Amino acid sequence: MTTTVVYHKDSSMIRFAASKLLDTIARIEGPVKPLDLAANVISTSVNIISDREEAASQHGVTIDHSVAPEGFELRKREGHGSLTWYILAGDEAGAMYGTLELEERLRNYGSLMAIPECIINARFPFRAVKFNLPWSSYRKNACFELQKDTVRDLAFWQKFLDMMAENRYNVLTLWNLHPFPYMIRPVHFPKACPFNEEELAEWKQYWTALFRMAKERGIETYMVNWNIFVSEAYREHYDPQAISDETFYHYGDSYSTDMIKQYTRECVTQLIEEYPDLTGLGISLGERMNDMTPQSRQDWVNDVYFEGMKQASRPIKFIHRAPFSVDPSITRNAIESNGFMPEPVWVEVKFNWSHAYSSSKLLLTHGGSNGMEGYWKPSPTNYKITWMVRNEDFFTLRWAQPDFIREHIAENGQDYVGGYYIGSECMIPGIDYSHLKDSDHMDWTYLFEKNWLYYMLWGRLLYEPDTPDRVFEKAIEQRHRAPIGVPLLKAYAAVCKMPMALASMYSFTWDFTLYAEGFMSTDEAEYDGGASFISLQDLLERKTFNPEYLSVSEYVDQRLEGQTTDRISPLKLAETLESDANHGLEWLAAIKADTPVLCCEKADIEAWAHLNYYFADKLRAAVSYELYRRTGDEAERLHAIQLLEAPHAAGHWERLIAVTKAHYVEHPLMHLGKTPFSWELYRPQVLEDIAFVHAGNQMSASR
Repeated sequence: MTTTVVYHKDSSMIRFAASKLLDTIARIEGPVKPLDLAANVISTSVNIISDREEAASQHGVTIDHSVAPEGFELRKREGHGSLTWYILAGDEAGAMYGTLELEERLRNYGSLMAIPECIINARFPFRAVKFNLPWSSYRKNACFELQKDTVRDLAFWQKFLDMMAENRYNVLTLWNLHPFPYMIRPVHFPKACPFNEEELAEWKQYWTALFRMAKERGIETYMVNWNIFVSEAYREHYDPQAISDETFYHYGDSYSTDMIKQYTRECVTQLIEEYPDLTGLGISLGERMNDMTPQSRQDWVNDVYFEGMKQASRPIKFIHRAPFSVDPSITRNAIESNGFMPEPVWVEVKFNWSHAYSSSKLLLTHGGSNGMEGYWKPSPTNYKITWMVRNEDFFTLRWAQPDFIREHIAENGQDYVGGYYIGSECMIPGIDYSHLKDSDHMDWTYLFEKNWLYYMLWGRLLYEPDTPDRVFEKAIEQRHRAPIGVPLLKAYAAVCKMPMALASMYSFTWDFTLYAEGFMSTDEAEYDGGASFISLQDLLERKTFNPEYLSVSEYVDQRLEGQTTDRISPLKLAETLESDANHGLEWLAAIKADTPVLCCEKADIEAWAHLNYYFADKLRAAVSYELYRRTGDEAERLHAIQLLEAPHAAGHWERLIAVTKAHYVEHPLMHLGKTPFSWELYRPQVLEDIAFVHAGNQMSASR
């Protein structure tokens, strides 16, 4: 039996999804025949419809009133031995997502007849990936340098954008300090662009193709940058005092002149004109504005960016990052009175600063949280809050914890919220530089392909938070061609709570102040002779981030005073960590399949389990040692040593080294500057904890 699929071939979004559906139908149902809707074919099996009037006039069906923008309905009719499917949507994006949904369900159910009907709408209108560019980059490190060729390769972007569309992301935000010289030659500042005509033409072809490919997949594109920076070529030819993106550190005082304002304003207008498929711009009020008041920062943006946008021949969307110095009234007044920008304007707020994998509750924003609620109290009139979920906590080990994402969305999906960004400041998901090369473990080229489940979880749950685990389990099974979805996802979910546990227990602020998978925290000095490792002494001295948790010091205080509390103690957290590791490894043991690619994934789960065990024993040792320091009880000190030595904490770290060394090589890590990262790097610091507790006995004797 031949299956016919009818759709508008002039819609690039629907064509993209239909090609996938056609392939799957041909593989599962048999021969398939695509037809253009303009051919007026009456007898069909699958009709992809993206317009309510078209549905009624040409097909005699009414799209359910509950189908919202980007939403869809899957409806079927059976009769006289035939089956007709309708993919019904009010727009092209909804029709694309509905087609992708039917394709996925066909793979999961095995036949078109078995698929149930449904109506699904997008939970958030803004579902974005944050992607830092490796040129004119905010951060500078070897891990960015080695991504330059990959990020300039449109073949990479085709795969990345396919992944985004399939996972229902609809926004790509591209970030660097000063994008303009890579994109245009400013009319009145031609020497600010360092490229010759041929080189600039290549860059323009690149951007034009990238924006077009994104648009064909229903993905909006935004260029986001940091305010008063200029190009090095501008500094060389127009103003030697100017702050360039290549020569100067990204943080500090401002330097602005009328000519710099004119230059930037012109760049804004010209960029909009020369790239009609670019959706929007974004701006950050922070770096290189240290000496400016909140009002003067906003005035600069109004005078430069807003005016540049007004002078363009078409409207463009806008991302306005919440300023670091909190005065919401200034920002919200500027947005709510602008009178020209398409609505809603997206106001970006960093969720729990640089470490969203800490708590599902909003406890901290960039620069502090006092007064931040002024952005949403009262509710905004023409803008929406968009949460920046920064990941600076795990770049090498795969991570999957669907319940944390669901909880996050449920906790933070108020009416004033427009959506989320996921991404990192310190890692570009391009070429994989951490895994052993030429390994039969690797069936991927790019980091985002290795971390496919991470992107799938966030994208699909931001679109539909009620997406059941079974969808992800089936995706795992199809990837590995084995019935392992349930145990593998449950193993991930158990052990991948470790980053949130560490971040709840150990206070942080900006990017380098926590890196969970490395059990490290550093500062502006970056790597300082191994001091970045979170030592036992660090655990004893650091406050908790999450107020629901007790620090080691607070817990010992309460214990010695005979007090009780509902807050989570270090010993309770240790018990949970150990239990999670046990359950994760139990689920892992239930998996009998053993391909090289699966072994690599299982190794990551084992690594997370050993991190759980290590953290648990270290917390217990910290409590025992603090009890010894307060009471002089030698038994507690000896117990702390026992917990830190093998086979306990030190043994778990050795097993962590062994399992990761079998898959990963030393590799660059932004947090460590020029020092390459590996878990083996911290073996001496693991042993130093033991020496620290031994020394405690000597200090006690000297007193």
